Amino acid sequence: MEQINNFNAQNLEVAWTYRNGVVPGEKYNSQLTPIFTGKYIITTSANGYLISVNPKNGKEKWRIKLKNPVARRGLTYSNNKIFVPTKQGVVAINEKDGSILKNLGKQGIFGNSLSLVAPIINKKNIFVPFNKKIESFLLNTGSVNWTFDLNGARIWSGFSFDKKSNTILAVTSNLINILGDTKKNPDYSNSLLLIDAVSGKLKCKFKDVEHDHWDLDMLGNPIVATIEDKGKQKNVVYAFSKTGNIIVVDIEKCKLAFENSFKYISADTNSDIKGQTYSPKQKKYLKPTKLLSLSYNLEEYIRYLKNDKEKIDYIKFKSRRSKHGKEYIPVSLENDLIMYGIHGGPEWPGGTLDKKNNQIIIPINKYPWIIRAFYKEKEKPLSFKINNYISELLDGEGKMIYQAKCQSCHAASKKGVYTDERYGDEYIPSLIGISLTKKFESLQNLKKFQYSHKYADNSIELKKNELSILRSYFIEYDKKLKQNNLLEVGAVWQLFLDENKLPASPPPWGKIVAIDINSGKINWSIPFGYRSISSSKKIKGDINFGGVLSTRGNIFFATGTPDEYARAYNSLNGEEIWKFKLPVAGSAPPMTYLHEDEQYVVFNASGGRFFGFSDQLGDYLIAFKLRKK
Repeated sequence: MEQINNFNAQNLEVAWTYRNGVVPGEKYNSQLTPIFTGKYIITTSANGYLISVNPKNGKEKWRIKLKNPVARRGLTYSNNKIFVPTKQGVVAINEKDGSILKNLGKQGIFGNSLSLVAPIINKKNIFVPFNKKIESFLLNTGSVNWTFDLNGARIWSGFSFDKKSNTILAVTSNLINILGDTKKNPDYSNSLLLIDAVSGKLKCKFKDVEHDHWDLDMLGNPIVATIEDKGKQKNVVYAFSKTGNIIVVDIEKCKLAFENSFKYISADTNSDIKGQTYSPKQKKYLKPTKLLSLSYNLEEYIRYLKNDKEKIDYIKFKSRRSKHGKEYIPVSLENDLIMYGIHGGPEWPGGTLDKKNNQIIIPINKYPWIIRAFYKEKEKPLSFKINNYISELLDGEGKMIYQAKCQSCHAASKKGVYTDERYGDEYIPSLIGISLTKKFESLQNLKKFQYSHKYADNSIELKKNELSILRSYFIEYDKKLKQNNLLEVGAVWQLFLDENKLPASPPPWGKIVAIDINSGKINWSIPFGYRSISSSKKIKGDINFGGVLSTRGNIFFATGTPDEYARAYNSLNGEEIWKFKLPVAGSAPPMTYLHEDEQYVVFNASGGRFFGFSDQLGDYLIAFKLRKK
């Protein structure tokens, strides 16, 4: 569609606004791009309703309650039927009235487990990406044609289909978050999978990260495109990873589309955490151009701070026990690690194919994270009896000092405080097992103790003899925990923020990039959104979790930044053409449709889940069309 184009997009105005009546709670937002059936707009609510809306005025027609989450990241429409992924299988729904089509599948349902991504319909079959498997069903009977077990990997973001070759294209997650077993055979994690749709057999696999201990999933729907290569056309698929790597595969030949497209880089494998496997080499893709480096450069950030001593001192303190400056640093009990990539590079909304200009347009993030590993106390079985020695230790002088001077911050359990990426970066370290690591040096003397508490909210006055007693208390307590096999290792990731709660890296923290699909080179790159620092200062380029949509009008639409704007850009150069302040942040890729000879663009605005966004959430669908002359 090109009724709305780069010459007239500035004339867009609100056509209608729909609210479903359910504002998400506790940092849970809607990530669904609505679909247009030709008659209705189909959307969902945060509490599990599938809803039909009039495309002209946004009036609700019907709604039906299904097992939540409902259509978390996609819906499929075919021949007057809507296929809806839910917590308990995919449900077939009548477009007209929202009733379940019980003549399809097993009483209208395919499978019985969690599915987050839109299924694919092809002829008499439906292919469903469940959380940990892919299944093919006969549409009419619901009989299973085949099952592809992902062996621990998950599909939560990307699932596509190539009709020419009858091939399913899926991208997968890692096997664990940070700690755990990454040895699997077969291993389908962190990969682009090409699967024969008839037999369910794997055609080929292209793996990005080996032994992922950082949460660097592949994500976004794989994009099928036709490219020119030495005068010949190739049918290829583009797939994206949080690492910034882009994998492009010749679908027919099941091999990488670009020659010499990657090189191996060496990676450290030394970890002091037992049972963890790290690969001595990882892939770095050179073609297409890599979108992100995982390596965090502290010196670059300090230069950016321009001799602001207060900010520099804070960030040096916060990073004092960290490793950085390389990619794929192992997680360690002895040091933290700082890196990019846990929220991308690319994120789950993926990119859009601008066929008219032979390019893929994709938003990316670039802000730092810190990963920390620590000892924690195992949950004791009911049959466990604490021996007399530990009982005495619990009631001794060391515990009294701990309760008086330390407990208010580090908690009675000594587990400390951790705030995840939805709420901030507060971190008070666990003191369990501290005597078993180099971190115990912070209790070596009063000077080191006071320095380690330099930015603590509460001042702590500790005498030399009290510190000595505390040290003995921790040593003996940890010794008994270890002797009784009550210690285990935990790990968390957090946003790495500065003292003003901004990403501790040079901006832009978010961009939109256009990639030439024939050459793999970047056509242009722009900062996406902005962060207001004060009434007079804005930082260009912010975190984003909304997505993009391109059309034939040499235009693309984008949303999902904390500044809460919907935007339109010129596809040829990334120049901003139009923007509109939404009630809350956009939360899914936009969509467009033609109804009664008018083109509409719709934005799902339910707010942002993560720190940096407003706490306000919403339940909006807002449609725009050109202002009539």
